[in-house]
Amino acid sequence: MSSDDIHLPAGLMAHAGHYFPWDLVVLFVIAVALGVRLYRVLGRRVGMQGVRQERPGVGRFGQGPQKGAAPETACPGAPPPLPGQAAGKAGAGNAGFEAAAAPDVDYEIPAPATRVGTVLGDIAAAFPGFSPSGFLKDAEGTFRQVVPAFAVGDRGALEKLLTPAALEAFSAAIDARVQAGETQRSDLRGIESLSILDAMIVSGEDGARTGRIEVKIVSRQVNILTDRQGEPMVGTEAVTEFHDMWMFERVAGQSDARWRLSASCPA
Repeated sequence: MSSDDIHLPAGLMAHAGHYFPWDLVVLFVIAVALGVRLYRVLGRRVGMQGVRQERPGVGRFGQGPQKGAAPETACPGAPPPLPGQAAGKAGAGNAGFEAAAAPDVDYEIPAPATRVGTVLGDIAAAFPGFSPSGFLKDAEGTFRQVVPAFAVGDRGALEKLLTPAALEAFSAAIDARVQAGETQRSDLRGIESLSILDAMIVSGEDGARTGRIEVKIVSRQVNILTDRQGEPMVGTEAVTEFHDMWMFERVAGQSDARWRLSASCPA
């Protein structure tokens, strides 16, 4: 049988004499490779990235920054929030943070030649044994005790650390929190710095001299406020930097040598 007697199907006859489509194969392979590459790049970024919540630049109770204001006007009659929470409510916290020592806390003290430094010298003369560094160390310890005590509503611990007026404000905030059924997780992860911003000595009508020192405290915390049903209302699981302004007071001539917290507000 000769070749003239062989009959191929029409489809094969149509491709007879043509080359294999290698260009299509190459394009297909490139497309698959690009698809895998895009999946690897876009598919891996899942979940929440690190979050830092910036505090608004407010001064004395939302009146804007007021640098150089006298300490007696700082956070007047300030109830909690503590520390640095605008909602002013806290709940179940973590006890024992006061026992955890935080390394490398920066203490910022005004130079003796400055106005505040001069006032600190006057306070040292009025309160024997006073030193700015020793005061900041005590203020740090007070911060570590007040934060968890307020969170769990430990009025007994707060009574030893606060002035009577501040204790009344804190107790009112604790009562409001309990009544609303709100709780808060407050984890103090560390203290970055304590800075003396202002200081003064005032004389009362009875002649008693009261020293007042304003301190800015920068700390790292995890704070989450939940409602009665346990649903989160405010806060985040991320470690957040808080800036707080605390006012400490001590009356000259009294046997109580502790500087007590008299007011607090966000810095």
